[in-house]
Amino acid sequence: MSDTRADGEVGEITGVQVNLFCSDVERCALFFEALGLRRAFRFPPTGTPSKLEVEGAGVRVGFDAVDVANDVADLGVVPPRDRSAEVALWVSDVDALHARAVAAGGRSLRAPMDGPDGRLRYAWVLDPEGHQIKLLQRRQ
Repeated sequence: MSDTRADGEVGEITGVQVNLFCSDVERCALFFEALGLRRAFRFPPTGTPSKLEVEGAGVRVGFDAVDVANDVADLGVVPPRDRSAEVALWVSDVDALHARAVAAGGRSLRAPMDGPDGRLRYAWVLDPEGHQIKLLQRRQ
């Protein structure tokens, strides 16, 4: 996949990252780490983090402090109130990861269930700050 730069040259997209704005980035990152993603980045290196990133299956999920996003870049970010997006995690065992998510402080929105055509099993949870997470498993 490519994009066109301002100078007309085509540049390659070299990665994909989803960023979630959080009041407590440490709490958000710890939840995803409890699901099995590994920590990949922290800023600043010491003290209270304003940015943390976790990684799994070649995708990074970043957690940015709401106040820093507004103070540094004046983005007008507000903590999530309503769900308008979700992070989808493809997993080998939806039931086990759903249980792990709840034990890690998540809230179950929909217990594990089979899709209508039987090809998928899925469940939904909210992380501790209300971000919606969809867990998906392909059936054989």
